[in-house]
Amino acid sequence: LRREGYTVQVNVNDYLDIYCPHYNSSVPEHRLEQYVLYMVNAEGYRTCNTSQGFKRWECNRPHAPHSPIKFSEKFQRYSAFSLGYEFRAGQEYYYICTWRASHSGEKLLPTLPQFTLRPEVKIEDL
Repeated sequence: LRREGYTVQVNVNDYLDIYCPHYNSSVPEHRLEQYVLYMVNAEGYRTCNTSQGFKRWECNRPHAPHSPIKFSEKFQRYSAFSLGYEFRAGQEYYYICTWRASHSGEKLLPTLPQFTLRPEVKIEDL
């Protein structure tokens, strides 16, 4: 996505699916993309700062068998899971990511703004 970001409007009980980068075995390791996606507050979104956010997903299996890894965020008011996230209608939620280029153990770096996944999600009440 580009610098202006991306806004998705969802309703309570909608899903947002995130597909991780997926490569066949012929792609050199130094070209593999891997990401860690965070939910952050508005300030973290504006400044691309993950320190006040928390990790939601990690895309670290670019050679996953058969297909890309998919993560789904369900925008629900209540979660039956102790680690589940509960969303409120009318609120805005922000996601950003960090990346590394390969499995070689490189430190994760914040993405450059022109390559940052920064959707703003606004939940509408039903």
